[in-house]
Amino acid sequence: MSHTTPLPGIKLFQLTGRTALVTGGSKGLGYAMAAGLASAGADVMLVSRHADEAQTAAANLVRDYGCRAVSHGSDVTVPAQVEAMFAAAERELDKVDILINSAGINIRAPIAELTPEQYDEVMRVNVRGTWLCCRTALTGMRARNWGRIINLSSALGLVGLAGRTPYCASKGAVAL
Repeated sequence: MSHTTPLPGIKLFQLTGRTALVTGGSKGLGYAMAAGLASAGADVMLVSRHADEAQTAAANLVRDYGCRAVSHGSDVTVPAQVEAMFAAAERELDKVDILINSAGINIRAPIAELTPEQYDEVMRVNVRGTWLCCRTALTGMRARNWGRIINLSSALGLVGLAGRTPYCASKGAVAL
């Protein structure tokens, strides 16, 4: 008999002693991945531009999984804020073993109605933010000779969709 969901009480993987930083971690896929990491024993820092949302989400992880979970308000497009985010993670959780780049935005409109500034904003968050976080995470991961980075892309980065040209371009950049 095959099961599509894990059996109760059975852990598929163990991350006790590992720490993760999840950008875009206060909701959606970012929060779901943070919850998965916490359920496997990892300590987690949830990052969002909305510090209050990240704080609530971190409290929920502590309540639901008994892990150490902290929050940090940060804009992943600003190098100084990214550096401060990683410094806070190392100060509060000792290290960052796992980085999940889930922060992202999508501005939907026909290409003729989008402004260059809107295009630039999507690229700044989805591509530059991912790159800045990877670049910053590598310092500690290299020093410890261990680390994992997961960058979220989308099938739309490979096939495209009308009305979402900046998003498709940004996710294609992350996928490749």
